[in-house]
Amino acid sequence: MKLKQVPNDFKVEEIGKFNVVNRGNYKLYLLEKTGLEGFFILSYLAKKNNIPVNCFGIAGLKDKHAITKQYFTIPTKYEIKTLNEKGFKIKFVGFVDKEIKLGDLEGNKFDIIVRDIKKGELDGVYQKAKTLSEIGVPNYFDSQRFGSVFDKEFIAKEIIKKDYENAIKIFLTKYTKFENKKIKDEKREIEKNWDDLSKLKIKNKVFSLIINECLRSKDWLKTYKKIPENLREMYVSAYQSYLWNECIKEVLRRKINKKYLYSVEYALGSLLFYKNLDNEIPETFKTISDEIKPSEFEKEIINKVLEREGIKIDEFKIKRETGDFFKTHERKVIVRPGDFKISEPLIDELNDKGKQNIFEIRIEFDLTKGSYATIITKRLFNK
Repeated sequence: MKLKQVPNDFKVEEIGKFNVVNRGNYKLYLLEKTGLEGFFILSYLAKKNNIPVNCFGIAGLKDKHAITKQYFTIPTKYEIKTLNEKGFKIKFVGFVDKEIKLGDLEGNKFDIIVRDIKKGELDGVYQKAKTLSEIGVPNYFDSQRFGSVFDKEFIAKEIIKKDYENAIKIFLTKYTKFENKKIKDEKREIEKNWDDLSKLKIKNKVFSLIINECLRSKDWLKTYKKIPENLREMYVSAYQSYLWNECIKEVLRRKINKKYLYSVEYALGSLLFYKNLDNEIPETFKTISDEIKPSEFEKEIINKVLEREGIKIDEFKIKRETGDFFKTHERKVIVRPGDFKISEPLIDELNDKGKQNIFEIRIEFDLTKGSYATIITKRLFNK
């Protein structure tokens, strides 16, 4: 099974909840992009139209490797002159009274072509599709959430343990295969000279700032605070999301007969799925923070997961020292796709190579905000 082999294979459109008026404080636009980062486009528009980048309001991030439609706002006093360029186009929708903020959407519509499906897999896919809308899938955070995790090492976990040196070392020396070659080269140099950072001549401004603070203060906590705040927030979010996934796996082990359970790999190990629901599942499960007030059932699950991690819940209280913090919210345990459709199989012209036994299938569905379409494909295709 292959996803996103070409941009047209994966389409996402925001389901907005906007009250469009004849005249308002903000202009509302619809941005359609292909193969580009949303923040890159907004930064480009800000520069080209002389609009402060923090005046752009968006509801959420969208996948780079896809065709996506999402809304944004700018204050009415500003004008966007560039509406169509290579890789994106913009349509003025109307005026609204409030700017868009993160999370200001009801959900997303997905239109996905899944390729490289072998003939022997088809029956299983269609069998699973029959029950998908009824029994749903675990509402896991998928691999896309964990692009900031290096070699399965969580910077936020090191902060919880107060190992600020190791947190900095992960940040400055670990990298993913997707990072820029210059970044990788500098990180290798930093690791090579970790015992004497004064030898280094680093061009990257953020890395240089952090190293200079380390050499000046010889204080790992002060040095950690030099990591940009938005990145630190991302590290906290990634670890909290991982822990939530681990809790939901434990919920399923306790609530569902093991003969109905199976695993599918993802970036941080494996996720547990079910073939059938033979027991009642809690509607929501809380994300972990030092302020959490868990039910007795949640408490048992959380304690087991944190014991495996070698940390305790009171250690999540990191705000005073670092400025970072974990926040508790309720997340649905199961998500059910709306308006689900699945096509008949067609020969996959990109991968079949004339054999007439490699297929593609188109699936369409809606999901509430914060849920991952790739969790639906994992359920259907076991990958």
